[in-house]
Amino acid sequence: MNEARGLFEQTFATNYMNLKSFLPSQEKAAEQALDLAKLVIQGQKVEAILIEQWSLEMYMKYNVNFDIIKTPVLRLEEVSDWYSPKLLLGAFFWTRYRDYLTRLKHWDQEAVVSIDDSTNEIMRSLGNPKEVHPFDKRGLVLGYVQSGKTANFTGLINKAYDVGYKLVIVLSGVHNDLRAQTQLRLDEEVIGSRVDREGKPVGVAQIYANTPNHIISTWTTVERDISSEPSGMFNLNQRTLMVVKKNSIVLESLKNQLEYQKNLFNLDIPVLIVDDEADQASVDTSKDEDPKTINKLIRQILEVFNRRCYVGYTATPFANLLISTEAKTEEEGKDLYPKDFLVGLPKPKEYCGPEEFFNVEEEADDPRPSLIRPLRDPDIQVFTGIKTKGDADKFEEVPPQMQESILAFLLTIAVRNLRGQRNKHNSMLIHTSRFKDVQSSVKDGVDKVFKEITKQIQYNENSEIVEAIKGIYEEDIIPTSRAWPGDIQEFSWEEVYQELRESSRKVQVFEINGNSKDALDYHQYKEDGLNVIAVGGDKLSRGLTLEGLSITYYFRNTLMYDTLMQMGRWFGYRKGYMDLCRIYTPGEIASNFEHLAIAMIELRREFDRLALLEKTPLEYAVKMLSHPTMTLTSPLKMKNSTITNVMYRLTLQQTRIYENKEAFFSHNMIVTENFINKISSQFKKTHIGSGKTGYYIAREVEVDKVLNYLSEYKTSQGADKVDSSKIVNYIRQVNEKDELMYWTVAVVEGDPRDKSGLQKFPVQFGTFKIDSAVVRGVNAEDYNNQGQDKIDIRAIVASRQEFIDFNQSEIKDIKDKQEIRKLRPKKKGMLLIYPLHPKVKVFESLSFTFSDKMVPIGIAISFPDSELDDFKIYEVNKTIK
Repeated sequence: MNEARGLFEQTFATNYMNLKSFLPSQEKAAEQALDLAKLVIQGQKVEAILIEQWSLEMYMKYNVNFDIIKTPVLRLEEVSDWYSPKLLLGAFFWTRYRDYLTRLKHWDQEAVVSIDDSTNEIMRSLGNPKEVHPFDKRGLVLGYVQSGKTANFTGLINKAYDVGYKLVIVLSGVHNDLRAQTQLRLDEEVIGSRVDREGKPVGVAQIYANTPNHIISTWTTVERDISSEPSGMFNLNQRTLMVVKKNSIVLESLKNQLEYQKNLFNLDIPVLIVDDEADQASVDTSKDEDPKTINKLIRQILEVFNRRCYVGYTATPFANLLISTEAKTEEEGKDLYPKDFLVGLPKPKEYCGPEEFFNVEEEADDPRPSLIRPLRDPDIQVFTGIKTKGDADKFEEVPPQMQESILAFLLTIAVRNLRGQRNKHNSMLIHTSRFKDVQSSVKDGVDKVFKEITKQIQYNENSEIVEAIKGIYEEDIIPTSRAWPGDIQEFSWEEVYQELRESSRKVQVFEINGNSKDALDYHQYKEDGLNVIAVGGDKLSRGLTLEGLSITYYFRNTLMYDTLMQMGRWFGYRKGYMDLCRIYTPGEIASNFEHLAIAMIELRREFDRLALLEKTPLEYAVKMLSHPTMTLTSPLKMKNSTITNVMYRLTLQQTRIYENKEAFFSHNMIVTENFINKISSQFKKTHIGSGKTGYYIAREVEVDKVLNYLSEYKTSQGADKVDSSKIVNYIRQVNEKDELMYWTVAVVEGDPRDKSGLQKFPVQFGTFKIDSAVVRGVNAEDYNNQGQDKIDIRAIVASRQEFIDFNQSEIKDIKDKQEIRKLRPKKKGMLLIYPLHPKVKVFESLSFTFSDKMVPIGIAISFPDSELDDFKIYEVNKTIK
């Protein structure tokens, strides 16, 4: 019966996935697929009631009639009708890959359908390989760090071969390890050439073996990149795949060999170039018109062919979207700006990205416990003094929190095993320096400490190390997991300790750089799982996947968005152990990451908005948020960027950064007191629902009074979006459209009878008095603000507090804040004033004293939609007209 059940599902799945590409509804496709499945098992005497049960299971498992998240796309022009999913009905390569993901890798149907949909959108944007006339298509695919971009372009390559592309060149990073990792993946999932030690097929060949009509030749192997000496001559009129490193010698050799083949055989074939990590090395950083070598060679390789497509993949598109749209040279042709299309991959299900690690919605009462463990002075001092490779000997011993992070990693492995995730890969990343000599010193120190840790775990249950592990488990792991969303299984310390004794013996310490022979070969350990502490630098900071990454000890800082985001290897799939993940890093880096996370969310929202407006890449550059101290990418990649005006439509702006100066706080208290007293007669005190927080609300306040206040109120210099002068400028602009003419002003009154344990702190604004200031920034002390010029206290607005002026019953079922903001009349804005409790540590430890007549003042503004067609304070590409 199991055999019949398997045949039934296989028949249904294959036909359903094919049929729904061109039938009018999923329901119709499912009905026909079921008819075929029933036909296949007709002679196997399966009871009717069992068939009905299987049919229901198929509908549930394959999500019949569920809504697909459509892929947002910006295109230069209307897509031609050359491509349709119908072309792939029964197609060999795509069908084989799709069935492989579903049947052997057991991917969720939603994920497979998402790849199908997004690659269809990319295919529509490419040139028709059957077309005899020249074409030149260039585009960019925006994914997420560690989110499965490789799976997406693997699907794209399979489809490209099905519709007639002959040559596919994958540009895969700048390191051999990443190139080899990509080659191995494509050997298994496109070419179908891999076998295991027993000679059995691995990868897609398990679904369908290659036939003589479906052979893909390759000029590269896992061990061998393109070299000046060809490994053999292959006919490029047949399907060919190459995975090459972005290296000048490699690309020069490839260009020469392709030109030789073209001239020798008079070749005119369609080519697809897939540029993985397209913002790395591919972008021209020259100061003059002569392009840099890698950029030049990629463009020259494209110029070899008359029918060519270039598709870049990246999670950090800043540099690519700042490429000049006009750059062109006679020998290299056009630069790599994605002129034809931009595709935004939907966020995959169960992907843990910036939203999961950081408070990107900036809610003061975000209930999730933080996974960041800010480094304290003893650890920071160790690495602050290491500035060159000659400083390697300054690393004398593993500092306290680095040791703590190792203990946390051992606990993660033990708990995952107890949760039923035994034999899964587990990785820890230690990234403290780009210098290999320093990495070697750190690796040796970690190795020495780790051996002592495992020795104590095995033989001395009462040792200080075992007690420290127990402390981390009971004081960190258990409280965090209990507070984490979902029903998470809990284990006793005795259970965990017994598991630790076994699992800790299987952990290895690797050094991952060019000086070491260690390699992150997860494939070799796929049966039992690799448990590894990986010490490295740049080699671990881009592209190379760290399977099962849970604990990160990260010290290196950077002032560039794209570098910082790529170094954040902790994003990815963390099903079943997200609550165990930890990031040990200095507070400043954590703050920069949080800001970057917010920037990335806004970038994606802007992308989606432009797609709905059917904008083109050349009409409307995707705009990128500025930061007071960070830049989008390297200065040489930003030569085409410029600052635009400000757009605050449908946003919440809140002050979280303050100057560490008494005059700053004193000034804002005075101007706030003056403003409040001007409108004090309009205030009415209220509470929202059953909440304890009090609000003094003044409605219909004229815009001139609000503008006068905001013009005088000081925001921290360079504090990104929340710049009072830019906000004033924006309000004046929309006033010309009769928007934001009236305001609701609310003074928030605190109620510290909560977890903070603080007493009420009355605040006097002249004749206006509130019972207590608002407690905010309780955890800001963890981020080491003291001694800094600026203080970041994190979010001050509690969840949905910006909507206290709404009828609560009308919005209670609306989850999306953007949708609620759209309900706000364009004529009206919302201004919240927060007198902040000065006894919170972050304020209490400053060098000056607050009083009831001078407390920190925070403000927040909730903006409605606007008819103004303008930009936010973004970096944009100034070559976009």
